[in-house]
Amino acid sequence: MFHAAEQRPFDVSRAVLQEMAFYPPAHMTTLSSLEQCLEKGLLKPEESLLVLEVNDMPLALVTVQLVYHHVAQGMIGEQPWLVSFCSICNGGAVFSPRLNDIALNFSARGVYDAMILLGDDETNSYWDHLTGVCVHGPSSGRQLKRLSNLLHSTAQRALVSHPGIQVALSVLSAEQQTEALEDDAWRQEAQPEWSARLQSTLAHEDKRLPRLDMGLGVWAGKTSRYYSITHLHGANNLIIDTLNDRNLLVYIDPVSGTPDAFYTEATEAEFRRTLIMLDSGDIVRDGAVFTQDGVQKPVERPLQLFSRWYAFAVRFPRCEIYTP
Repeated sequence: MFHAAEQRPFDVSRAVLQEMAFYPPAHMTTLSSLEQCLEKGLLKPEESLLVLEVNDMPLALVTVQLVYHHVAQGMIGEQPWLVSFCSICNGGAVFSPRLNDIALNFSARGVYDAMILLGDDETNSYWDHLTGVCVHGPSSGRQLKRLSNLLHSTAQRALVSHPGIQVALSVLSAEQQTEALEDDAWRQEAQPEWSARLQSTLAHEDKRLPRLDMGLGVWAGKTSRYYSITHLHGANNLIIDTLNDRNLLVYIDPVSGTPDAFYTEATEAEFRRTLIMLDSGDIVRDGAVFTQDGVQKPVERPLQLFSRWYAFAVRFPRCEIYTP
C-alpha cells in the first residue's frame, strides 16, 4: 500500500472519463526466459524493461510495449497481476486486480491529475493508477493490493539483478510500434508539450520543484522523500541517505541511466567506472549486490517510484525533498 500517500476527494469536473479503453490493454498469457530471448535476438541487451516481482518470481515487461498499452495483466501461479504505466508522468505500479475474489479486467480509460485513470470492465469504476484506490464509480473507496515495485532497467542489467527472470512480450503491429516509439520519445523529453486539456486536469500543484522534473520518490511508513535527478547529479550520482533510521543507497545506474534505491549497511560508497564500492566490502553491479567473493546477496528496497515531480508530489503532498 501507499502508506504515506494521500487521496484527495475526486473532482469529476477535472477528469477526462471514457467508457472504452484509450488503448488496448495487454493480456499476457505466455512467459519466456529473458536469457533465451536475448540469445534468440528477440530483445537487445540495451532494451528498456520494467521489472516487478510476484510471489518472489521476477518478471519483465518491455517498456515501449507498455507505453503503448498502458496496462498489462497476467497470472503467475494462482496470483493475478496488474501493471499500469503512464507515459505522461513516467510512473507505474503493480497490483493484484482481485476484488471480492474476482479478478477484474482493467484498461486506461481516463486522465486525472495529468495521469492515466484505470477503468475496470466488471464494475465500470475508475481507479488511481499509482495508489490502486477506486476514486469514482460503484467501487469507490476500495483499494487494490500492491504487489511490487515497478523498476526501470535494461535487459542485460535485469539478467544480473534478477536471476532467472521471465519476460512477457506483446506483439504490436507496425503501426502500433511506430506510435509506441513516438510516445516513448515524448515520454523521455525534458519538457514534453502538454495540451491545455491535460493541464486542466491537474490541481494542488507543488511548486517547490519544476513540474516536469524527473526523480525517484521513496516512502516507508509515514516518511516520503523525493530525489531529483538534478540533485543526484550534483552529488556525483551517488548518495547514502537515512530513511527511518536505516541507511539507504540512492544512485543513478551508469548502464540504464535510471535511479535506484535500496537499504545498505554501508556508510560510504564510491563509483569505480560502472561498479559501486561500499565500505562494507560489498560491490554493486547492474543493480545487484555482491560480496568480494562474488556471491550475490539479497537486496531490500523501500517502495519507490521513478516519475516526474508533479505526480509524486500530488500523491505525497508533504514529502521531503533531498538536497545535497
